[in-house]
Amino acid sequence: MIYVGIDIAKLNHFASALSSDDEILIEPFKFTNDNDGFHLLLSKLSSFEKSNIIIGLESTAHYGDNLVRYLVAENYKVCVLNPIKTSVMRKNNIRKMKTDKVDTFIICKTLMMQDSLRFVTYYDLDLMNLRTLGRFRQKTIKQRTRLKIQLTSYVDEVFPELQYFFKSGLHQKSVYALLKEAPAPKEIASMHMTHLAHLLTG
Repeated sequence: MIYVGIDIAKLNHFASALSSDDEILIEPFKFTNDNDGFHLLLSKLSSFEKSNIIIGLESTAHYGDNLVRYLVAENYKVCVLNPIKTSVMRKNNIRKMKTDKVDTFIICKTLMMQDSLRFVTYYDLDLMNLRTLGRFRQKTIKQRTRLKIQLTSYVDEVFPELQYFFKSGLHQKSVYALLKEAPAPKEIASMHMTHLAHLLTG
């Protein structure tokens, strides 16, 4: 078998490959976390039989998710390792070095030492996509909350009475439409009643 270890980071990854006999088949190299980098990785692996390759990487944050999706779509066997397993191997590393290049070999050796390996499936990819959507939702909620606070602060400063005109408070579509067109009291006061009613009921 050929064991490929990938050390994941935000912008750039490192990868290397060892044979079952611990022979270095691919020296550690850097590739970018994008399609160009992924193509470079595949070009390095192209001289080996795909069925003989096992690719391993640590489960760290979400920076490796796109790479995992890409490799699974290309029908490679991919194993996401618990960092606890690689840390044990790292402690046994005689040189006690912590570099991206050394870590790729440690990941390779961790793959070799496992009695059994669980490979990423399309079901796992669906879960990854759900986690991605969950993170996006949380980020969006935080942004919305921050913007609501900023809007409330602005209204408190320039038109504090406005919020008391609406039973449901400031944060509703009709109020947003009003403030978008007339962000100051004078502009609201000069607005034609028909148009004002249309904004508040539209």
